[in-house]
Amino acid sequence: QEVLEGAMGESQSGGANAVLLPLLPSEKNKRKSFDWVDIQIAPTDNRIVIPRLGKSVPLVEMGTENIEGENWNDLEKQIQEGLKQGVVHYPGTAKPGQYGNVFMTGHSSYYPWDPGKFKDVFATLSKLEVGDRYYVYYNQKKFTYQVTEKKEVQPSNVDVLKQPDDDKMSTLMTCTPVGTTLRRLIITGEQVG
Repeated sequence: QEVLEGAMGESQSGGANAVLLPLLPSEKNKRKSFDWVDIQIAPTDNRIVIPRLGKSVPLVEMGTENIEGENWNDLEKQIQEGLKQGVVHYPGTAKPGQYGNVFMTGHSSYYPWDPGKFKDVFATLSKLEVGDRYYVYYNQKKFTYQVTEKKEVQPSNVDVLKQPDDDKMSTLMTCTPVGTTLRRLIITGEQVG
Protein backbone atom coordinates (compact mmCIF):
# COMPACT_ATOMS: atom_id res chain seq x y z
CA GLN A 1 0.00 0.00 0.00
CA GLU A 2 1.40 3.39 -1.02
CA VAL A 3 1.34 6.26 1.43
CA LEU A 4 1.82 9.99 1.40
CA GLU A 5 4.46 11.04 3.86
CA GLY A 6 4.86 14.33 5.70
CA ALA A 7 6.51 17.02 3.63
CA MET A 8 8.71 17.97 6.55
CA GLY A 9 9.56 14.35 7.41
CA GLU A 10 7.89 14.61 10.82
CA SER A 11 4.31 14.43 12.02
CA GLN A 12 2.55 15.20 15.28
CA SER A 13 2.45 11.49 16.12
CA GLY A 14 6.24 11.48 15.82
CA GLY A 15 8.67 9.67 13.57
CA ALA A 16 10.20 10.61 10.26
CA ASN A 17 8.07 8.12 8.29
CA ALA A 18 4.68 8.79 9.88
CA VAL A 19 1.74 8.23 7.55
CA LEU A 20 -0.43 11.31 6.91
CA LEU A 21 -2.90 9.79 4.46
CA PRO A 22 -2.99 6.32 2.95
CA LEU A 23 -3.66 6.08 -0.79
CA LEU A 24 -6.02 3.15 -1.23
CA PRO A 25 -5.46 0.90 -4.25
CA SER A 26 -9.07 1.38 -5.36
CA GLU A 27 -8.50 5.16 -5.58
CA LYS A 28 -5.48 4.94 -7.92
CA ASN A 29 -7.50 4.45 -11.10
CA LYS A 30 -10.30 6.90 -10.41
CA ARG A 31 -11.49 9.03 -13.28
CA LYS A 32 -9.70 12.38 -13.47
CA SER A 33 -11.93 14.11 -16.02
CA PHE A 34 -15.58 14.96 -15.59
CA ASP A 35 -18.39 16.07 -17.88
CA TRP A 36 -18.96 19.82 -17.94
CA VAL A 37 -21.74 20.87 -15.63
CA ASP A 38 -24.05 23.11 -17.64
CA ILE A 39 -24.95 25.78 -15.11
CA GLN A 40 -25.63 29.30 -16.30
CA ILE A 41 -23.79 31.81 -14.15
CA ALA A 42 -24.87 35.44 -14.43
CA PRO A 43 -22.99 38.47 -13.14
CA THR A 44 -24.44 40.13 -10.07
CA ASP A 45 -24.51 43.53 -11.79
CA ASN A 46 -26.26 44.61 -14.99
CA ARG A 47 -23.78 44.44 -17.87
CA ILE A 48 -23.27 44.18 -21.60
CA VAL A 49 -20.94 41.56 -23.06
CA ILE A 50 -19.73 41.88 -26.66
CA PRO A 51 -17.52 38.86 -27.46
CA ARG A 52 -16.29 40.15 -30.86
CA LEU A 53 -14.88 43.23 -29.11
CA GLY A 54 -13.70 41.43 -25.97
CA LYS A 55 -15.90 43.71 -23.85
CA SER A 56 -17.73 43.05 -20.61
CA VAL A 57 -18.91 46.41 -19.28
CA PRO A 58 -21.28 47.56 -16.53
CA LEU A 59 -24.68 48.72 -17.76
CA VAL A 60 -25.58 51.91 -15.91
CA GLU A 61 -29.24 52.57 -15.13
CA MET A 62 -30.54 56.13 -15.13
CA GLY A 63 -33.54 57.62 -13.37
CA THR A 64 -36.30 58.98 -15.63
CA GLU A 65 -37.03 62.22 -13.75
CA ASN A 66 -35.09 64.43 -16.20
CA ILE A 67 -36.64 62.93 -19.31
CA GLU A 68 -40.14 63.04 -17.81
CA GLY A 69 -39.64 66.69 -16.78
CA GLU A 70 -38.02 67.53 -20.13
CA ASN A 71 -34.95 68.85 -18.30
CA TRP A 72 -32.66 68.32 -21.28
CA ASN A 73 -29.56 70.00 -19.80
CA ASP A 74 -29.86 67.96 -16.60
CA LEU A 75 -30.46 64.81 -18.66
CA GLU A 76 -27.23 65.44 -20.60
CA LYS A 77 -25.30 65.93 -17.34
CA GLN A 78 -26.87 62.76 -15.90
CA ILE A 79 -25.86 60.71 -18.95
CA GLN A 80 -22.32 62.12 -19.00
CA GLU A 81 -21.91 61.15 -15.33
CA GLY A 82 -23.25 57.66 -16.08
CA LEU A 83 -20.82 57.21 -18.98
CA LYS A 84 -17.94 57.44 -16.48
CA GLN A 85 -19.22 54.21 -14.93
CA GLY A 86 -19.89 52.16 -18.09
CA VAL A 87 -22.42 51.93 -20.89
CA VAL A 88 -25.61 53.90 -20.20
CA HIS A 89 -29.07 52.35 -20.58
CA TYR A 90 -30.89 55.41 -21.90
CA PRO A 91 -33.69 56.45 -19.50
CA GLY A 92 -37.25 55.76 -20.57
CA THR A 93 -36.33 53.06 -23.12
CA ALA A 94 -37.36 49.40 -22.86
CA LYS A 95 -35.70 47.08 -20.39
CA PRO A 96 -34.15 43.85 -21.68
CA GLY A 97 -36.86 41.27 -22.29
CA GLN A 98 -39.59 43.88 -22.82
CA TYR A 99 -41.16 44.87 -26.11
CA GLY A 100 -39.48 48.00 -27.36
CA ASN A 101 -35.93 49.23 -27.93
CA VAL A 102 -33.29 48.76 -25.21
CA PHE A 103 -31.18 51.80 -26.08
CA MET A 104 -27.57 51.80 -24.82
CA THR A 105 -24.83 54.35 -25.43
CA GLY A 106 -21.12 54.52 -24.67
CA HIS A 107 -18.17 56.78 -25.46
CA SER A 108 -15.95 56.10 -28.45
CA SER A 109 -13.51 58.70 -27.12
CA TYR A 110 -13.53 61.39 -24.48
CA TYR A 111 -11.20 63.92 -22.91
CA PRO A 112 -7.91 62.19 -22.01
CA TRP A 113 -7.80 63.98 -18.65
CA ASP A 114 -11.28 62.77 -17.66
CA PRO A 115 -11.01 60.29 -14.75
CA GLY A 116 -13.67 57.92 -16.17
CA LYS A 117 -12.52 54.36 -16.90
CA PHE A 118 -14.91 53.90 -19.84
CA LYS A 119 -14.10 56.93 -22.02
CA ASP A 120 -13.36 54.76 -25.08
CA VAL A 121 -15.50 51.70 -24.32
CA PHE A 122 -17.16 51.77 -27.78
CA ALA A 123 -14.09 52.91 -29.77
CA THR A 124 -14.14 49.60 -31.69
CA LEU A 125 -17.94 49.27 -31.99
CA SER A 126 -17.62 49.59 -35.77
CA LYS A 127 -16.07 46.08 -35.83
CA LEU A 128 -19.48 44.57 -35.06
CA GLU A 129 -21.11 43.13 -38.17
CA VAL A 130 -24.61 41.95 -39.08
CA GLY A 131 -25.03 38.48 -37.60
CA ASP A 132 -22.75 39.06 -34.58
CA ARG A 133 -24.23 38.48 -31.15
CA TYR A 134 -23.94 40.40 -27.92
CA TYR A 135 -25.44 39.76 -24.51
CA VAL A 136 -27.11 41.87 -21.88
CA TYR A 137 -27.25 40.58 -18.32
CA TYR A 138 -30.10 42.34 -16.59
CA ASN A 139 -31.35 41.47 -13.09
CA GLN A 140 -29.27 38.28 -13.38
CA LYS A 141 -31.01 37.12 -16.57
CA LYS A 142 -29.21 36.75 -19.88
CA PHE A 143 -30.65 38.33 -23.04
CA THR A 144 -29.09 37.58 -26.42
CA TYR A 145 -29.19 40.06 -29.31
CA GLN A 146 -28.15 39.46 -32.90
CA VAL A 147 -27.00 42.43 -34.98
CA THR A 148 -29.43 43.18 -37.82
CA GLU A 149 -28.29 46.62 -38.98
CA LYS A 150 -25.29 48.94 -38.85
CA LYS A 151 -25.54 52.57 -39.96
CA GLU A 152 -24.48 56.13 -39.28
CA VAL A 153 -26.89 58.97 -38.56
CA GLN A 154 -26.74 62.67 -37.76
CA PRO A 155 -26.69 63.56 -34.03
CA SER A 156 -30.11 65.21 -34.42
CA ASN A 157 -31.74 61.94 -35.57
CA VAL A 158 -33.94 60.88 -32.66
CA ASP A 159 -35.74 58.16 -34.66
CA VAL A 160 -33.14 55.72 -33.32
CA LEU A 161 -34.85 56.00 -29.91
CA LYS A 162 -38.27 54.83 -31.20
CA GLN A 163 -39.95 52.13 -29.15
CA PRO A 164 -41.77 49.48 -31.22
CA ASP A 165 -44.65 47.79 -29.42
CA ASP A 166 -44.37 44.50 -31.34
CA ASP A 167 -40.61 43.86 -31.32
CA LYS A 168 -37.89 43.13 -28.77
CA MET A 169 -34.78 44.90 -29.98
CA SER A 170 -31.80 46.90 -28.80
CA THR A 171 -29.66 49.73 -30.11
CA LEU A 172 -26.01 50.47 -29.38
CA MET A 173 -24.87 54.03 -30.11
CA THR A 174 -21.57 55.88 -30.06
CA CYS A 175 -19.96 58.90 -31.74
CA THR A 176 -18.11 58.43 -35.02
CA PRO A 177 -15.47 58.91 -36.37
CA VAL A 178 -13.57 58.23 -33.15
CA GLY A 179 -12.37 61.49 -31.63
CA THR A 180 -15.30 63.51 -33.03
CA THR A 181 -19.01 64.04 -32.41
CA LEU A 182 -19.83 64.47 -36.12
CA ARG A 183 -22.14 61.46 -36.51
CA ARG A 184 -23.56 58.56 -34.51
CA LEU A 185 -22.80 54.91 -35.22
CA ILE A 186 -25.96 52.88 -34.68
CA ILE A 187 -25.95 49.11 -34.22
CA THR A 188 -29.38 47.49 -33.92
CA GLY A 189 -30.06 43.97 -32.81
CA GLU A 190 -33.05 41.67 -32.43
CA GLN A 191 -33.53 39.72 -29.22
CA VAL A 192 -32.98 36.05 -30.09
CA GLY A 193 -32.69 34.58 -26.64
